[in-house]
Amino acid sequence: MRFTKRLYQGNNEALGFALDGIGRQVIFVSAAVFLTQAVLDLAKEAGKCNEQNLVQDSECVSRVYNLKPSSLITLYAAVIGFISAIFLPLVGAVIDHTPHRKIIGTATGFLLMACVFGQIFITENNWDVMILIQIFAAIIGWIHTLVAFAYLPELTEDSKLLMSWTANFHLLQYISMILFLVFMVGILYGLDAIDDNILAARTASITSLILAFFTFGYSWLKLMKARPPFHELPSESSLFTIGFIRIFKTSRFLSKKYHSLLWFFVNAALVEAAIQSISSISLTYMTDTLEMSSTEVGIAILVLFLAGALGTVFATISSKCMNPIRSNQLSQIISAANTVLAMFILTGRGQQGRAYFISAVWGLCAGWQKTIERFTLTQIIPPEMDAEIMGFYLFTSQVLVWAPTLIFTALNEAGVSQRHAMLILNVFFVGGMIALCMMGNYDKAVSNRQSEESILGENGEQSRDALDQNEEQKETSDTA
Repeated sequence: MRFTKRLYQGNNEALGFALDGIGRQVIFVSAAVFLTQAVLDLAKEAGKCNEQNLVQDSECVSRVYNLKPSSLITLYAAVIGFISAIFLPLVGAVIDHTPHRKIIGTATGFLLMACVFGQIFITENNWDVMILIQIFAAIIGWIHTLVAFAYLPELTEDSKLLMSWTANFHLLQYISMILFLVFMVGILYGLDAIDDNILAARTASITSLILAFFTFGYSWLKLMKARPPFHELPSESSLFTIGFIRIFKTSRFLSKKYHSLLWFFVNAALVEAAIQSISSISLTYMTDTLEMSSTEVGIAILVLFLAGALGTVFATISSKCMNPIRSNQLSQIISAANTVLAMFILTGRGQQGRAYFISAVWGLCAGWQKTIERFTLTQIIPPEMDAEIMGFYLFTSQVLVWAPTLIFTALNEAGVSQRHAMLILNVFFVGGMIALCMMGNYDKAVSNRQSEESILGENGEQSRDALDQNEEQKETSDTA
């Protein structure tokens, strides 16, 4: 206990947040890499894909539940993304307006562990049940993540310390995922079981469950504290509607007064959809078209994470050479070019080295884009609107994540080659680049924020809400 008091200056909730993040990320990697691979292989076996009914490029023509086995992973990713986008405002309202944050965090943590426990028993007879369990686990895990992040702004009032801790949290999550993947690859090679995807899935589930038992249990039963509501729920409002109303009002406010910020969020919605879809689309492609084993896919994901960490360094370097908008555009151009390159050079079995290279470039650009995107937002966010705008950012970064995987699934079902279907990612990357062009001049957007800060300072205690009300009244009188 004395040792833990030295961590994060003795802040128990900061330590709890760090441990919770480690558990979450390891569970995510376990399911995304090893369980996904096992489910896809078992679905192929159920559809006789490994024995017969194969056509050129090893694309399976048989079906399970009226779907190609190669469509299952991207379809369930689309379902998870759509449900998450729909329920995000509701979950946010419950966190914001009720005192049940810790209860929800604890319950979802243990429900997530229960799902992982069930996945240990994957066999050729229950792979379809495992998909349903994973859909439920992903939604529960997403709710758990929202609850955990609600604690982040309250860990300390020192903004510089909070920034340092946040960077530390991300670093710990990267390290935990990398160590987990190294452990899994090592143990599979040690057991000479690199092609046994069921054993890999079971081993990954057992390992992540043991880790989560300690990290979740200690975090939510010992370290995290109960919290009162952020805000009181207005008497005329409902938990089911207030989140959607708030999103609508924020969108209208930005369209009237902050066009640059509005286009920033359009870019975030499109590009986040593409980046978050890379994992499920590439996993499907590596497994089905390239026929890579769980171990080889694990190495590809490990390379992606390592390159993502390097991408944060690239973001810092590029921001010194160009403004953040141009840096963001450059990262998206490279991501789109890398997707085209993948279509040309990844054509079949025995191309693991090329797959690792493509993964590295995608990871580099993802880390670069995420870092520069968040930095840009901190520079142009209107004063005294931090909480509201960050909530809106979370919504926009999730609202379209279902779209690329759903379109990829539809193209795959229609018989379009997965090599060509993968190019759907570039539609979102190009759309994001156009949105960044529509933002206009970066320096002007920053100066607008600075001028508003000075106006608020000159008005002393007059708040942002009061100034906005005055402006609305002025607009109404001008119209009249």
